Amino acid sequence: MDNKDFELIGKLQVRIANEDDAAHLQTYCFPDQTEEKVAEELKSDLSDGNSTIRLVADASGYAVGHISVEQHPTKQGIGQICNLAVSGPFRLLGVADHLIAAAESAAKDEGLNSLEIELNATDNPVIQRYKDWGFAEKPIVILEKPISDDEVEPESVDDVPDEETDIQEQDAPEAEQQSLLAEN
Repeated sequence: MDNKDFELIGKLQVRIANEDDAAHLQTYCFPDQTEEKVAEELKSDLSDGNSTIRLVADASGYAVGHISVEQHPTKQGIGQICNLAVSGPFRLLGVADHLIAAAESAAKDEGLNSLEIELNATDNPVIQRYKDWGFAEKPIVILEKPISDDEVEPESVDDVPDEETDIQEQDAPEAEQQSLLAEN
């Protein structure tokens, strides 16, 4: 049998998500989650009073891509992009480009002035893709100090200063400050 070429015609539409999209979203975008969890989150985001924008890329009735934009909890006018996901076979077709463009438009319609996303510094290909879409890095530093009850050792009786030593240590900085002021 000879190989035959054929033309594939399809239609892609980016639209607001609805509760009926849960099964397809779970299958094509979030296979690591249960359908019930996807349906529950979708229903919550689509409920009245929720400011989350959820969009899907619909290919012939199947939700094969997804993006959501949430109002930043503390910064007015800023939307945070969450859960951009596109099914593998559709990634090379520019579906993510259409989702980003639709998210920008929907966010603008909701009165948002800008979009942001937090990414790991090691996600270089993803960071570059967002830069290609017009995002720029913000100069921000995030510091972290892990704490755990296992690392804190209880004080022994010898480590606890007596009241007189404790009072002297507390008064020392004040006395030192006063002596420095008196010298000037």
